[in-house]
Amino acid sequence: MDVALINEGTYPYVKGGVSQWCDKLIRGLPEHRFRLLTLVANGTERQTWELPDNADGVRPFPLWGPAVTPRRGRDQARVADAARAVLAGSVLNQPVTFEWGLRELAKLATNKGFSRSLRACDLVGYLLEVWPDPQTLTVHDAIVAAELVERSLLPLTVDLGPGLDLSHAVANGLPTLVGLAEKWRRGTPLVMSEHGVHIRERYLAFRDLSYPAPVKEVVLGFLRQLAELGYRNADFVVPVAKFNARWEYRLGADPASVVPIYNGVEPERYTEIEAEPAVPTVSWVGRVDPLKDLETLISAYALIREQLPTTVLRLFGPTPEGNEEYEKRCLALAERLGVADGITLEGPVPSSRIAFEAGHVVALSSISEGMPYTVIEAMMCGRATVSTDVGGTAEAVAGAGSVVPPRDPSAFAEACLDYLLDPDLRRRIGQAARRRSLDNFTLEKSIDTYRMLYTAAVTTVERTSA
Repeated sequence: MDVALINEGTYPYVKGGVSQWCDKLIRGLPEHRFRLLTLVANGTERQTWELPDNADGVRPFPLWGPAVTPRRGRDQARVADAARAVLAGSVLNQPVTFEWGLRELAKLATNKGFSRSLRACDLVGYLLEVWPDPQTLTVHDAIVAAELVERSLLPLTVDLGPGLDLSHAVANGLPTLVGLAEKWRRGTPLVMSEHGVHIRERYLAFRDLSYPAPVKEVVLGFLRQLAELGYRNADFVVPVAKFNARWEYRLGADPASVVPIYNGVEPERYTEIEAEPAVPTVSWVGRVDPLKDLETLISAYALIREQLPTTVLRLFGPTPEGNEEYEKRCLALAERLGVADGITLEGPVPSSRIAFEAGHVVALSSISEGMPYTVIEAMMCGRATVSTDVGGTAEAVAGAGSVVPPRDPSAFAEACLDYLLDPDLRRRIGQAARRRSLDNFTLEKSIDTYRMLYTAAVTTVERTSA
């Protein structure tokens, strides 16, 4: 098959779990050709992954390139009506209106001058007109909100080209928007994977942004309508955990279209680790990001030090561009708690196995996850894990490790101390974790399921068309 793999801001530009998953998927399906489309910020991003032989290069699509000059085009009236329908559907929670507008824009988006016509639609004035309480929306807020919605509509202009057998969106939201446009224009089947729950993560992210409340309401309304539309229209929705499926059902996915597929790792790369460090050590690996909630981990570490003063905390992984302030905030917290001397930021590592070897216990303190590679890789290596109960983590662990509530430093510290102070318990749990990973989380099992799903998606569409 000729498959378009569509993601937002990850593969092949940044390291991390989703990029790792993309690379494993492409390499695991060498019989298929993959066209890579990545929605990026401005187009200056540097590629960090070497592409597999069956990937036909990568096409970046900048969401924040230079703004085009507004110009009324031959389709201006249709573009304006459709864009306003999308905006009204977002603000007033009108799914039918929203879908009609988005479908119309998808038809028009490949025409020359679409972006200029969209800029000329006066969405600011229309937003001020339809806003339920005019006293709460300023002109400035309307300008910012309209700009964010307009930028979010630009992926509709992507034409994936003829001869495509399947679109595979790596997340709901804007990647799925590209797949929906392809499906509406050409009938190309759409598979949507979800590693987390896209709309939930947007809610969490927007909570910490400095936009005024009305701006957040407009943009989150748009993203909520888009997420529900994606669930309703995808041929298959593929969460990495049954936990995520509950969100998808609630937001409109047909249960018959939802097929959970666990992430998989290679047992030969993550063989059992028996040696342990000389001093009590908690290790963590991931990207330095607010969703990973390193502040809870550092606070838990301070409590661990009260009982086991020689313990160290080793943090492995990159700090993505834009997250430098969060890193400073975490280090400042460590200073305030008096534990900065025991924490090391190790930076990126070529393999997470290095991080697992460095610790007696592997920690995951996130407030949002799908099916975290960190946990299943550590389990495959036979390490005891302490994780927060988010996403599919509890499904992954299932008694072969400890799962505690998110944002609870005391519970996190207590679970770590159980393992740090009891070598026999640590060893038994590690052995159970490896057995569970071998039974449930091999890459071969995951790839084989995707292979069957691709065939089912294309076959279903062909049968329907006939």
